Amino acid sequence: MKILKLLRDRNKFTQEFVASKLGVTRQSYMRYESGEVELNASAIRAIANLYQIEYKNIIDDILPEDTATFYLERNVDIDKFHQIVLYALQAAGDLVYLSHYDFFKIIYLIHKDFFEQYKVKLTTLYYIDQSESEGIPIYQDAIYRMADENLLEFLNTSIHKGHTKK
Repeated sequence: MKILKLLRDRNKFTQEFVASKLGVTRQSYMRYESGEVELNASAIRAIANLYQIEYKNIIDDILPEDTATFYLERNVDIDKFHQIVLYALQAAGDLVYLSHYDFFKIIYLIHKDFFEQYKVKLTTLYYIDQSESEGIPIYQDAIYRMADENLLEFLNTSIHKGHTKK
């Protein structure tokens, strides 16, 4: 099942992480990945949910052309994401020591909370339990696209002889 390794590599997941999401040991997951053990229906379902792909991709061992595009078409509320970013900017944007990176962390926490309450993802983040460091570049890209669309503007500021982007 080469698709399992390709998906895991594409998402920069460890075998331990995927195994924990499937509720199996790392050794058991390695057997799935190597093809020694055939996946059962519940494992296929869990993997499809983890990577936000269709079951048939796993069964047929075919990597989707673009899982981000596939995912964007399903269950992503980008307008709500824009609203949340603009609200957070309004509420916290004037804080002197809030850098753009710290702001991305705030968005990560809001997104995670929103998903836990409503089961709707706001960006192309494949799995909401990815670590903060894995999620921040996705938020950064989405927020930079907002700047490209003239929905917000970045400012360079100086604080105590240092420079930061806000």
